[in-house]
Amino acid sequence: MSASGESLKEHIKPYFNRSITLDFQGAKLSSDTGFILLRELDQQHGVIAPIGDALEDDRSAPHTKHTLVQMIRQRVYQMAAGYEDCNDADYLRIDPALRLSLDKGHQHGAGQSALSRLENDILGNAVGLKALDEAVLRSADALIHKKDKYRFVLDVDSTEDPAYGNQEGCVYNGHFGKTCFHPIVAFTGDGDCLAAELRPGNVHSADGVLDFIKPLVERYRQRFKLFWFRGDAAFALPDVYEYCEKAHITYFIRLPMNDTLRKIMEPEITTRPVGRPPKSGVKVQFFEFSYRAGSWNKRRRVVCKVEWHTGELFPRVGFIVTNSTLRAREVVRAYNGRANVENRIKEAKNTLRWDKTSCHRFEANQARLKMGAVAYNLLHMIREFHLTGEDVKRSMEWLIRRIIKAASRISYHSRRWWVHVASSFPLSHHYRSVLGTG
Repeated sequence: MSASGESLKEHIKPYFNRSITLDFQGAKLSSDTGFILLRELDQQHGVIAPIGDALEDDRSAPHTKHTLVQMIRQRVYQMAAGYEDCNDADYLRIDPALRLSLDKGHQHGAGQSALSRLENDILGNAVGLKALDEAVLRSADALIHKKDKYRFVLDVDSTEDPAYGNQEGCVYNGHFGKTCFHPIVAFTGDGDCLAAELRPGNVHSADGVLDFIKPLVERYRQRFKLFWFRGDAAFALPDVYEYCEKAHITYFIRLPMNDTLRKIMEPEITTRPVGRPPKSGVKVQFFEFSYRAGSWNKRRRVVCKVEWHTGELFPRVGFIVTNSTLRAREVVRAYNGRANVENRIKEAKNTLRWDKTSCHRFEANQARLKMGAVAYNLLHMIREFHLTGEDVKRSMEWLIRRIIKAASRISYHSRRWWVHVASSFPLSHHYRSVLGTG
């Protein structure tokens, strides 16, 4: 391999046409020009750079080729481009667009071994994890402040993170029926990631939820006139209700069915409502009542939605406990909005591979998850603010495939770097939007 990263020997000739030769000598070519967009957004909003001030670099200076900030940026940008594995760095380190995004110029980026040490030795501890938490919040702040909304919606959920091998914290979970980690995540109603915390696989879905959300409430509560919390039935706990009421937070939490609730609603669900069903085939009724479970300190409002589906003998019944003054129908609509967080989790896991937690040490996997959250928010900034002319909500997979993975030829002359993207590139207006010339 040459100093610029070109492979000097390997070439391939396809059998269908031996006059064609394919080689891997394109060190001046990049398949991921979007690395530059990620650095631009990172720089504009000061997301990753402050981490360098929070960490102590005890490496030997004469033997150090990459700063901590450069390595963290490389790891986050690789995740955002769909390269979740540290091993990919051994090839991507010569990519000219990645080198430019890291201020490396003619020098290579970090390899797999350096990034693995970053996760395990530098970020995989209390100081490193706290610094990553702050980076996630800085990226979330950039998203939240630009929207300038009067209502803040905090959606919290947990998910399974299947894992294999003898990893710290990887335990069998009876609910999911698999060996896994059990992370908890928080998003805004618009899909901005606020926090992500890896937990052992055998903890309850709501384990540590108050410690998880309190810093978020303290950070954002005073900025918004309305503050909502939404959670599924796993978070239907008296401690959660009491905390929200004390902090003046409006909550919408699904309440699991029990014998008492069934008896209360029995007169309404034993007889199918009269009249012809609507075209949708679903007839919906809303009810509300005051209810106090044995572990509650007072009575609370419960809203019930009953759905009668054509062809089904029994109705579908759901309960929501809330301190909202909205009408019953609006309470259900407000709660249903939390489905967005489930879609965002699926996106993060399926596209950015948040569940690629394959390190042995629990703290190193924790660092991977948090860097994945930063990568998610950088891509989400493009989706929220820079997809000009788009009529549909684009997925993370679309962003990576169509925006980040844009080919270019990169050259250096007259002390300047030139990035040449194809003149036929149909999404160039998105690049102009991010780089400030659109």
